[in-house]
Amino acid sequence: MTVPPLRPLPADELAIMDLFARYYRALDVGDTEGYLDCYTTDGEAVEESEARGIEICKGREEIRTLVLKFHDRPDFPGHQHRYNNLIFNDLGDGTWEVLSYAMSTHFTPGEPPVVTWCGHVRDIVAQEGGMWKIASKEILPWAGKVLERFNR
Repeated sequence: MTVPPLRPLPADELAIMDLFARYYRALDVGDTEGYLDCYTTDGEAVEESEARGIEICKGREEIRTLVLKFHDRPDFPGHQHRYNNLIFNDLGDGTWEVLSYAMSTHFTPGEPPVVTWCGHVRDIVAQEGGMWKIASKEILPWAGKVLERFNR
């Protein structure tokens, strides 16, 4: 019996990290097509926010609508998203769950950057056409279930 690795093979791990870097860069520079290319054809994005509640977008066209809510905002330029603390969990079917922290800052020339959002992300990544892509992304605030151990 072969025990699955605790992490992806190094080349796959680097490719997944590159995928996330391309995803956030495309988001921040307004590259809608580059952003969509990070998802599988039938990808899903779930975003929870206080302002809009929970949005579930399935397929690239629905995901396009979601990202354009940011790319079309006049106050969006200047945002930068960061991710870190990646945890890889082998789902046993060739896909990986990747848990991470994420945050967004906004920069206006002449002023210090401001943190505008902190949360966590649950990605399911899969290979499509020999490339790692996001099959599912859950973008969640740092609140609720993730902190339930503190609710006493």
